[in-house]
Amino acid sequence: MIPVLIPSLPETDAIVPYLRRIDETRIYSNYGPLSREFTTRLCGFVSERAQGAPVAATITGNGTSAIELALRYRIAGRRGGLCLMPGYTFIATAHAAVNVGLEPFFADVDPETLSLTPAIAERALSLAEGEVAAVVVVSPYGAPIDIPAWEAFEAAHGIPVVFDAAAAALNLTRVGAQPVCVSLHATKALGIGEGGAILTTDVDLVAQTTAMTGFGFSASSRVSEVRGGNYRISEYAAAVGLAAFDSLEARIRQLREASGAYHENFERIGVRMQPGFAAEWLTMTVNALFEPAAAEAVTAAFDAAGIQWRRWYGTGCQAHPAFSTCRHDGLARTASVAAGAIGVPFFPAISREQINEVCVCVERALAAR
Repeated sequence: MIPVLIPSLPETDAIVPYLRRIDETRIYSNYGPLSREFTTRLCGFVSERAQGAPVAATITGNGTSAIELALRYRIAGRRGGLCLMPGYTFIATAHAAVNVGLEPFFADVDPETLSLTPAIAERALSLAEGEVAAVVVVSPYGAPIDIPAWEAFEAAHGIPVVFDAAAAALNLTRVGAQPVCVSLHATKALGIGEGGAILTTDVDLVAQTTAMTGFGFSASSRVSEVRGGNYRISEYAAAVGLAAFDSLEARIRQLREASGAYHENFERIGVRMQPGFAAEWLTMTVNALFEPAAAEAVTAAFDAAGIQWRRWYGTGCQAHPAFSTCRHDGLARTASVAAGAIGVPFFPAISREQINEVCVCVERALAAR
């Protein structure tokens, strides 16, 4: 069997020096020194790659809470209204909106990029019955987001935009004032086990959302000034994160080599992948894109060969019972996009032989149709 994904975090020996620092300080949570150092390293890493002003960050307990807090800040404490988002996304996006009192309104996606575009969002606005309080734009599987286009959208419509860039921590070429929310889950290219971050150039947003992660306390006060909760990471999670940064360049080389092997093989046999994958950006959830009938033949071949696969976003948020009553724009292309996007085996230690086996299986399945 070739597994579809093997989560990969730093080995114990790499984490031990940071654990010893915890033993020395006896600080285990509450924005301790390791948490602050991890935040600094994350901001430096993103700032080096992003264009514009230095990036600041709020570290959260997971990626979903990052979206929740960013939305809460951007809608200025109001409850009620619609939250426009793609129907084709991981279900956490919808849960985050509901958890801050918004009702998801699902929009279609572009079949080439798998993403919500400003043009699709503008059409959806004309169909939404009720006020749209916010838009959540999703980076599908870590693909880069056209942030300048969404800055223009927000300026034109006056609707706050939040980015769900859960898998895109390695791929942020621009970060502005609009909050970019990433996941630091163990399944992500930059993972610490459980964790998330809000990235932005808006220092006021970071100050407020950081306060929200610690019961609304500001940095120098024990007075709860804004409503929040306990969304922090522990020093132990920060220790894993610091060890992950120590080995990140080697990990990126692994991901780039494996991604290139998939891109080369699939290009040879005429299988489409997301635009720019391997050449411009990296992820841990790699998808091959087919027409629905071809996808059915490929997945049947995978099952017969013992090759795991996934539809990482399922068939869309609207298919989940928890969100089946939410309104949408018709989702004309979402069903075919969801049916045709097949997650193939991918993890840092995957061998070229395993990749070749996957690609040969795809080639034979397509030839037999």
